[in-house]
Amino acid sequence: MSTSILIDGREFVLGRRTGIGRFLEGLLRALVEAHPDWQLMIVMDEPQALPESLQGKAEVQKAPPYLEWHFPTLAEGYDLFLSPYPKLPVRKLPCPSIHTIHDVFYLTHPAYQGNVLKRWAGLWRVKHALSKSDLSWFDSQASLEETQGLASQFQPYQIRFPAIEPSFKPDRRIKRKGFFLFVGNGLPHKNVRVLLQAIEGTDVQLQCVGIRQSVADELCAIFPWAKQQVAFLQDVDDVALLKLYRQCAALLQPSTAEGYGYPPLEAFACGTPAIVSDIPVLRETTGGFATFCAPHDWRTWQYTLRNFQRDEQQVSQALDWAKQHQGKQGWAAHIQDIETLVQD
Repeated sequence: MSTSILIDGREFVLGRRTGIGRFLEGLLRALVEAHPDWQLMIVMDEPQALPESLQGKAEVQKAPPYLEWHFPTLAEGYDLFLSPYPKLPVRKLPCPSIHTIHDVFYLTHPAYQGNVLKRWAGLWRVKHALSKSDLSWFDSQASLEETQGLASQFQPYQIRFPAIEPSFKPDRRIKRKGFFLFVGNGLPHKNVRVLLQAIEGTDVQLQCVGIRQSVADELCAIFPWAKQQVAFLQDVDDVALLKLYRQCAALLQPSTAEGYGYPPLEAFACGTPAIVSDIPVLRETTGGFATFCAPHDWRTWQYTLRNFQRDEQQVSQALDWAKQHQGKQGWAAHIQDIETLVQD
């Protein structure tokens, strides 16, 4: 009898591609490749938002109202329940379950402490998932350690780096240009303001992907020189993003908090260096092959950008590091974890 897996696919939403959505899409593609005979059922609020790469390879079910209450009933007869975040039903599931904690900075970062009720609900959800799941995945050791500061009761867990897509690779036909690239939303933990402070009075050109126009307008009002030095790009698809990675001088990630951080690894895979915040998670996930700056020290960022020179040896080491965490090889440990649970 074929193995069947029920998947919480609510992160797939029309017109919005999140990091968790990319994680889930990549994992499911790898799972289909490894086990094409397995049945995957994805429960979604918007079934029409199923990524093209999964169409014809997985079944889709429209999510009923109050989905988390219904999941135990929906999961009857399945061999595994897979959640891409710590959202497990209150009621006991009839099959083993895996969930993923990408980060918990929404519970710990000073910028997100305003709503006490929301924080309490988020903390309860994390603790519940950790205590009830058969396996917890963490994107990094840093994410695990931060979570351990919030919760003491854990079921089995593994640290598993999310894989990056095989499409990210160098193309020597594309010429490098002099601009720096930022990829991320404009939320406080992304810390894009330190870059806007750093470029004042320089000839540094910056292109930003993922910041909404309304947020970009607010930033330009605070940092007026950004109107001449920063391009806030909207509606950048995967093909355009890949080209930007290959064209830019370096990828910038000045975050004060991350659970993993896709952009530096994607840049590495394209043969592009990365300049990132000196925080534990980015030391870990980049393998130490990035250039590091103190997250709040705009003068250090300014000096680094003004004096940036490409180090070919570092670029080669970073490319080798990225290849270890790319495509089929990058998802191998996740797939092995799933195989172990469904075979027990």
